[in-house]
Amino acid sequence: MLRVLVFLLAASCFTFATGKVLKVPLYVRQKLNRSELFFASNSTQGGETLKLPLQTRTNLEYYGTISMGTPRQNFSVIFDTGSSNTWLPSINCPKSNFACQNHRKYNSSRSRSYKPDGRNFTMRYGSGRVVGYLSKDTMHLAGADLTDLTFGESLFLQHFAFSSVRFDGLVGLGLGSLAWPNTTPFLELLCANRLIEKCIFSVYFGRKGGEILFGGFDRSKFEGKLHYVPISQWDSWNLEVTKTTVGTKQIGGISNAILDTGTSLVLMPQDTYNNLLKVLSAKVENGYSILSCERKSLPNINILIGGKVFPLTSSDYLMELTLDRKKLCVLAIAPINRGFWVLGDIFLGRYYTVYDATEKRIGLAKAVRRGG
Repeated sequence: MLRVLVFLLAASCFTFATGKVLKVPLYVRQKLNRSELFFASNSTQGGETLKLPLQTRTNLEYYGTISMGTPRQNFSVIFDTGSSNTWLPSINCPKSNFACQNHRKYNSSRSRSYKPDGRNFTMRYGSGRVVGYLSKDTMHLAGADLTDLTFGESLFLQHFAFSSVRFDGLVGLGLGSLAWPNTTPFLELLCANRLIEKCIFSVYFGRKGGEILFGGFDRSKFEGKLHYVPISQWDSWNLEVTKTTVGTKQIGGISNAILDTGTSLVLMPQDTYNNLLKVLSAKVENGYSILSCERKSLPNINILIGGKVFPLTSSDYLMELTLDRKKLCVLAIAPINRGFWVLGDIFLGRYYTVYDATEKRIGLAKAVRRGG
């Protein structure tokens, strides 16, 4: 079911180094698709604050708007903290690739600011593969112009993963070490060009939309003080989870966790997930972990980060589905066969997050929830 949601227009109280803010709104699309996981890997061959609105899928997919080229060509994109590279569908993708044809496509021949690169790339996500070649052009967002951004023109989008999603492409917000060789990724270029005075950004995922604020954070979007923790790996937006408990039972120990705006659910190591299913007495049916729909009877999942507990309540981790005309409540958490967590939109919808590239730290606070 498609639901178009309005921008959040509440008065803001921004914290930033100077008086300018770049704000990108986020929009919401409603649909649960367990394949939509955007934790990425890649390979290649050959003075203000920005504020953007975003959108989401079933409170799981948040997407915003950018433009590329001169004159501008508009696109809807995922802003992804789990990767560093940017890509858009290319006008040169074959007609046989329905997933590409189903989206807006970048046309370099229409842009006066286009510069060729030509190296091939492949991006592999939890949901599928993107293949194409690299180009350079000017990106426009929130009133700012980011010149000579290297991005991928995709020739192939894996059909099952990308044919039905609302967004056209992806903008990576990760640190530079995850970028294609000999390229400057979006965040590093934004900071180097002094389009934002302070090299930080913050993410708010509300129930009816949200925003990304480049260069600062918005105190009206969270409660109390930000709890800062150092990134646990220098090359990505990782932090350390000390332990995880449900009630009085510990289900997991020390582990790294990636904050990933491009992943829908919360992913946890397989052993921790198995312990969680036992404690919650979940039943597995048709690939789903089924729980009671009586939310009040379900305990919190308590995640200890930097000496502070960040709970997920049943309202966060429980989702309603209709299968074979039957209403079911399923666990919005999935296992991953790796030794770390991926804290996706389920977690980020509850907690406001600040990403500080200068101090190499992440700030977290309970988000203000607006709307139903």
